[in-house]
Amino acid sequence: MLREISSRWSEDEHLKFERQAEERRDQFWQPLRDCGLWEHLSPHEQEYAESTMATMTERQQVDASWRMEAALVLMWALGLVPEMPPYDTSADHDLLKEFPKPDVTTFVRTARLRDLAEIDRARGTAELWHWRSRTRELIERGDAFPADDRVAAAGFRSYDDVVRFSAQKAAEKGTMPPCIDDDFPAKGKAYRDLTEMQWSEVRSIANERHHALNWLCGYAPDNRWDDTPTDT
Repeated sequence: MLREISSRWSEDEHLKFERQAEERRDQFWQPLRDCGLWEHLSPHEQEYAESTMATMTERQQVDASWRMEAALVLMWALGLVPEMPPYDTSADHDLLKEFPKPDVTTFVRTARLRDLAEIDRARGTAELWHWRSRTRELIERGDAFPADDRVAAAGFRSYDDVVRFSAQKAAEKGTMPPCIDDDFPAKGKAYRDLTEMQWSEVRSIANERHHALNWLCGYAPDNRWDDTPTDT
């Protein structure tokens, strides 16, 4: 929309917009500089924060939007939200309004994490949902199921066999709601029956939450947020 509108601007109008965009950017991020948090942004976050409405790429916009799922995890871990939504429900961006804006410095000084065992359980759940998304990817791609006599002897002859077993066990443990057709329940149906668009959404939710929870649990090398692994 911005590209279409700006295509009719004069050079002076372009320059004016760019100046205003830079002023708004600086005004928005100044509080982080004031309370000493700017230096703790990751390299990718700083690159994003240095962009403006005039220079931000479409990829940056998409990535920033999905980062709300990671922000939700961090807010939950800090006790700012009581619980995380199910893994088939995107985080509400309005949750950012719950952050204590008036005195960020005091909040940083007094913030406390939830019990680490609770965070670790949440991490296991995120990894499980992320694993399900990658298992569907293997099935969609037509990858052959690994030939292993021990696996076959245990009754697993396909990825779907593993999914059914894992879904049943997770439901029994209370890690997720009851299965639908022996599969992870998502959008009111079995995970395998999600449309491409639904799968893309659920997959992104799991990826972002898994990233944040792995970071919280110390999986990132040297605590580098951008390098947090999300192996399943």
